[in-house]
Amino acid sequence: MKKLKLVLLLLVAIVAVTFIFNIGDARRYASVMVAGGDAVAYQEPRIVVAMPEGPPQPKVSPAEAGIDMAGIHAAVDYAGARNTRALVIGRGGHIVFEKYWGGTTLDSPVDLTGFTPVLSALVLGVAMNDERSINLDAPLGGYVAEWADDPRGAISLRQLLTRSSGFAQAGWPWPGTRASRYALSADLRPVLLDWPLDAALKQGESPAGLNADILALALAARLGQPFDKLLSERLWGPIGAGEFSLARGARAGCCIRTRLGDWMRVGEALANNGVFEGNQLTPPRYVSLMLKPTYPDSTMGLFTRVGGTFAARDVAWLESAGKQRLWIVPSLRLTILRVGDEPPESRGWDEAMIPDSIIRNVSGWQPSAAGEGIDPNKFAPH
Repeated sequence: MKKLKLVLLLLVAIVAVTFIFNIGDARRYASVMVAGGDAVAYQEPRIVVAMPEGPPQPKVSPAEAGIDMAGIHAAVDYAGARNTRALVIGRGGHIVFEKYWGGTTLDSPVDLTGFTPVLSALVLGVAMNDERSINLDAPLGGYVAEWADDPRGAISLRQLLTRSSGFAQAGWPWPGTRASRYALSADLRPVLLDWPLDAALKQGESPAGLNADILALALAARLGQPFDKLLSERLWGPIGAGEFSLARGARAGCCIRTRLGDWMRVGEALANNGVFEGNQLTPPRYVSLMLKPTYPDSTMGLFTRVGGTFAARDVAWLESAGKQRLWIVPSLRLTILRVGDEPPESRGWDEAMIPDSIIRNVSGWQPSAAGEGIDPNKFAPH
């Protein structure tokens, strides 16, 4: 026991010294060892991509969009008591309702690590729409030359998206480990090329962030541009999103920082089957595939969450720490974004409360047992 205490004290002393004197990159190593890879990924230096902002998304009132304020008030009351900083509702390509706490606005920068992998899936969809030679069942060996004769080269893009690739979990980033190199390296490529498979992993158990990074590696090799360029030119520009930044190494698996309102643009593209303001970004059925279970009884889509119990049966969502959510309801072309901190334990958290309060008050909504098929164009002007 005494030996363990001495080791812990020594560890604390090392961390303290590295923070005080910032010896080389030791401060980053100490940060990642104590707080994990995502924490250090938000530290400087980061890759900043300046983007000309597109025109703002048009706004209409809830009444014009066919949403009764009673449901919105219920959602606001629930969210406001649970450390929420922003609750934004969109329908039919319009911003319908905004409520902010603590000075947050639609232009506030937000760090939503858990949302980030879906962007690599969307970039792939855009690439498939632009170049029909790219398909989901293409093996990685055709993209990554180093894996042409390697078992990892037989893994398909679809397996990456469904987290069924078998790439191993990273583990905690202790000094000298593969996980620490993954968290700290300015060049992810050699780290990812060395990543092992784990035969014990079951379908859907390979980590989403790592699979997104390997997908970005394959796309960069196939299309001849790093992921930050692919994201800005293939997706961010076409949806009119603004400046963003990525962790060192242009990581696709975590840690994008962008405007809160840009996630509403992403939500609209997801809710409208890959179409944004009349521009078909992805193949017509690609996004619907992203928002469906990847295999029977799965709660995962393609870097999305699905399969919850909601008032509409086609609700999908993105999630990040602190119960931050982007709920997507394609049948109603509805998007709901909640940004904030972890709700107080005393308040609890009901995953369906916010979206269901709104869904049940959307014109044309029918209980999920009765089926969908709602046409949102009847209820929101264009």
